[in-house]
Amino acid sequence: MKTTLQTAIGKFRQDPIGFLRRAFYKTLVAPMKYRTKDGYDAARYWGDRFARYGTSLKGVGDEGLSEQNNRAMYEKASTAFLDLCRQEGINIAGARVLEIGCGNGFYTGLLKEQGASNYLGLDITDALFPTLAERFPDFRFIRRDITADTLEGEFDLILMIDVIEHIVSEEKLDFAIHNVQRCLAANGRFIVAPVTAQGRHSLFYVRFWTVEDIKKRLSVCQFGEPKPFRDDSLLIARKPPGQLSNAG
Repeated sequence: MKTTLQTAIGKFRQDPIGFLRRAFYKTLVAPMKYRTKDGYDAARYWGDRFARYGTSLKGVGDEGLSEQNNRAMYEKASTAFLDLCRQEGINIAGARVLEIGCGNGFYTGLLKEQGASNYLGLDITDALFPTLAERFPDFRFIRRDITADTLEGEFDLILMIDVIEHIVSEEKLDFAIHNVQRCLAANGRFIVAPVTAQGRHSLFYVRFWTVEDIKKRLSVCQFGEPKPFRDDSLLIARKPPGQLSNAG
């Protein structure tokens, strides 16, 4: 498993000028442009980023990697996700699915391939919604901020993949996980990634959370063992039968 330093060195060797340009932008320019008193203006940041990259995986993935390398990384991660669903006996085709942070539709397409039909995709920006609506005319997409907008509905499967690390404050994570707990149906599953062994801050728009950070907020749920997911972990939680959704 590569360390963060090894990954950075590899990116620098592949494209030193691009690496330095991105480092300058993300450490100096972007924080001045997007930072707020309680974190950063996520809607504006992701709206601008999706406008720049469109449906490219660089928009939702790693800007320092090629499209091909991003694709390989995402396909490996999606295999981990599908393996977990199979192990847990999750019937994607029959589930009411909520995807938090549908982005460019990578996991949306994966869910469609698995037979999902009752699907709601949330994102903090609607920049890519026209494209997603054209690709998935039977799916619904709405603009919501999981850390600020109260969600309604009941779902058997809720995904939050490659989103949680972009929630950078305790208060926003509290709100987001409370939303999940409210909307998760009895015996429903919540799948979240990445979670880490040790929490840490990274760039102004990145903060890594631990398994314990999630467990203490999802007080009514039962948890499976974390599964490998890239360099971190994929975590699944289940709301036991008898627990009410949309509560409080």
